[in-house]
Amino acid sequence: MAQDFEQEEAQGFRSPVMPGAAEFLHRTVADALRSRVEAGELVGGSKLPTLRRIADEFAVSTMTVRQAIRTLELEGHVYRIPGVGAFVRPQAPGRLVAQRVLAFAASDLASAFEMGVARGVERACQRRGWSVQILDAQHEVEIEKRNMKRLPESGSEGAIVLPTWGDNPCVEALFRLQQTGFPVVIVDRIPSGLNADLVESDHEQGAYVATRHLLSHGHRQVLMLTPPPLVSSIASRIQGYERALLEGGITPKTEWKVWLDLELQASAFEQHRRWLGGYSAMMPVLKKIQPPLAVFAVDPYTAWGVYEACRELSLRIPQDVSVVGFDESEITQAMRPPITFISQRTADIGDAAVDLIEKRIEAGTVRRERRRVYTHVVVDVDLVERESVVRV
Repeated sequence: MAQDFEQEEAQGFRSPVMPGAAEFLHRTVADALRSRVEAGELVGGSKLPTLRRIADEFAVSTMTVRQAIRTLELEGHVYRIPGVGAFVRPQAPGRLVAQRVLAFAASDLASAFEMGVARGVERACQRRGWSVQILDAQHEVEIEKRNMKRLPESGSEGAIVLPTWGDNPCVEALFRLQQTGFPVVIVDRIPSGLNADLVESDHEQGAYVATRHLLSHGHRQVLMLTPPPLVSSIASRIQGYERALLEGGITPKTEWKVWLDLELQASAFEQHRRWLGGYSAMMPVLKKIQPPLAVFAVDPYTAWGVYEACRELSLRIPQDVSVVGFDESEITQAMRPPITFISQRTADIGDAAVDLIEKRIEAGTVRRERRRVYTHVVVDVDLVERESVVRV
């Protein structure tokens, strides 16, 4: 079977092993390859070496190389031909191209959800013949603030922004960006107090379906593992969870909401231990509550933390603890037993965001309007049943 990058290049491909934490190695590899493209070492139209050859050079896995190539593809530096390989996109020095450029500003492209939205944005732009600039904050507050500040001078005509989870300096930067009149569409979550065009999943319905699924299997102790509702998506998920309980004839108990420590969560992400926040929050709770019980986890990484806590306490999933997560990620593919989760339609989100920013750009600058009408697009979600829920 033909695979991307299956043929070797005759030219040598030498460089020292690049340092970096395992989770972010793909960024290091992408930076190195991008530098070679910009320096002309990898010329336009040339085919990239094989995945294995690049992986051997940088002492990383082929999966890491795939992520790096995908990043370069999103940035417009390379393109792929299915079954043939990846090629450096030809540049035409001095030629003016009448092409619209959009920016996609993400908080952390290591997240499978954000990468999925980025792919949706890219495909929607490709259909229009547009280019996309990728700005990845890498979960760093200072980088995200800098990205927001540079957008009006970035050469892009508008931006699709997937903001942080309520960090005040970043929220302030987003407010200042909007005040410039620069066209912006927010994706997935909007900070409290900000009015803007928004494209998001049906977070409330997703949480409602997840909780109702647990109730339909006979569970009467249904906990929700979540951060505080600092952004709209989390507030909506909490509402959906409570609505399902009330409709099931169960009064939500205060202690059933298990709150994540945001400082610990941020530290865990920096340490590349994304499960730690969920694990630390659930450990004392699981020690007190008698099984069987059920947990609705607000994202894949907190769900991973539930799995780790259960493993340490010798609690079986799903026999003792049933778990449903919100969203899919690379880790959900490795969880055993496979986790039931709410799937977000990331391609549809990206597509809708591009449609909306196109309308805003075509409408012209909207600065100083007294009554601006904002558009709110809600995208459906799906329940994917696997093996982490048992009938009680």
